[in-house]
Amino acid sequence: MSTALTSLLGNDFVNGADLASIVGDAPLVGIYFSAHWCGPCRGFTPKLKEFHDTLVAQGTPLPIAFASSDQDEDSFASYFAEMPWHAFKFGDDRIEVLNKKYVVSSIPWLVILNTKTGELVMNEADAMVGEDSAAIAKWCDIAAAQ
Repeated sequence: MSTALTSLLGNDFVNGADLASIVGDAPLVGIYFSAHWCGPCRGFTPKLKEFHDTLVAQGTPLPIAFASSDQDEDSFASYFAEMPWHAFKFGDDRIEVLNKKYVVSSIPWLVILNTKTGELVMNEADAMVGEDSAAIAKWCDIAAAQ
């Protein structure tokens, strides 16, 4: 894991998780921008969960950190409880910084980063989630070339 990635994402997540424990040996990490109040997000989250679970079953885990746009902590907690991954703390200032960095113009939005360099591998990666192993293979190829 790169120091650039730690500088970008920080090291303090919900439930006391740190970035090293979230990322482990994975070559990629996702940032999932979403919110409980967002209808398209509520439809996409189960698809992302299925994608995530399929990758785990194939031995290719994709760690994900949820970056919430929820307006209150109860909505955040309720929505996050449906997710099998990690999350930035509610109201974390890094979420807004990451929103601007990756020009998140709507949600749901998935960004894939290279854990070795911290570089962007794929913006708007949510469009590829239905491709399962083809998506992760493409992202790994991009990351390997960085």
